[in-house]
Amino acid sequence: MKIFLTGSSGGIGQAIERKLKNNGVEVINPSSSELDLASNISIDKIKVDGFIHCAGINEPKSYKVLNKNSFYRLFQINTYSFIEITKNLIFSKHSNIIAIGSLYSTLAKENRIEYSMSKHALHAAVKTLAIEMAKDKVLVNLISPGFVDTPLTRKNLSNSEILSLEKKIPLGFTSADQIADMIYYLISNNKSISGQNIIIDNGYSLI
Repeated sequence: MKIFLTGSSGGIGQAIERKLKNNGVEVINPSSSELDLASNISIDKIKVDGFIHCAGINEPKSYKVLNKNSFYRLFQINTYSFIEITKNLIFSKHSNIIAIGSLYSTLAKENRIEYSMSKHALHAAVKTLAIEMAKDKVLVNLISPGFVDTPLTRKNLSNSEILSLEKKIPLGFTSADQIADMIYYLISNNKSISGQNIIIDNGYSLI
């Protein structure tokens, strides 16, 4: 099995790469210097059994200071690159395409307007691709993590926010390995789930 993976340098991406390789999956994971998602994307037409789009950026800011350049760059990396890579890969029958979304693809929080919009758009892209690619027996889903204990989470949240969340989340912070476990299940077993937003948040969205 051969899987194309973006964002393998991040906390979730590293866990996904590790899980796949530990189970004998061949992983193609170009670095940011090899594949710049913020610019025009050009990759070889390689045949794969799945694609996991884990790359993304989150730069919290108020709508009052947004500008078109940063807005377009974030959308290019978080959303449009997912479509461009999908167009350039050749998928075997029953391949699984998985985009990493966020709770912000359904919820909202102050200072997350461009990030949340990019994840809402990614959700829409997944649902549409699931319909369009069904004729080729390719399944497309979104995995939306809640608060995952990664360096990016700790960068964007204060210590007091982290302590508060630890008390609020029913099952505590989600781990990157929990996300990787679900992704490996879909990659290796899924033949019927498509167009879905699978939320993995240890119960946070229930409160």
